Amino acid sequence: MQAARTGSSQAFAAIAVAATLAACSPRPVQGQSQVVDGLKFDYGLVAEPARGAPPASHPDPSMHGGAPAQPHTYHVVLSVADAKTGQKVDASEVAVGLSGPGHPGTNIAPMEAMSVNGQASYGHYVVLPEPGPYRLEFRVTPSGKHQPVKARFTLERPA
Repeated sequence: MQAARTGSSQAFAAIAVAATLAACSPRPVQGQSQVVDGLKFDYGLVAEPARGAPPASHPDPSMHGGAPAQPHTYHVVLSVADAKTGQKVDASEVAVGLSGPGHPGTNIAPMEAMSVNGQASYGHYVVLPEPGPYRLEFRVTPSGKHQPVKARFTLERPA
């Protein structure tokens, strides 16, 4: 009888540890804005033309190495600001991870600094090949810091 209690106690302890770790990990947020560790993350998703080329009126058609020539290509734009002051955050590294249909695991790619309406932002192209839920994970390492701040979002591919 003692062996059965020990086994169930160990199983309970393992479940309690897993639940604690899950509670510490930020859950993906629906919507396009959230605050994590004092940083406000706002992102946007812009559909690119089917051929993958930005319109001729685009200020820099070669941005981020050019858009992939695949259907369902989107330009992800991220703005990061101090949640209290609204001042843009200077970051030494910014990356985006993507997982979901057609993306097993999380593919992490650097985002490039860019200006949107005169505001400092970051951008990268992503391909969302199939309908369904996707997860975006932004990793921002503010200048002078060593660890990135991570914000996770869920989204449905636009039609």
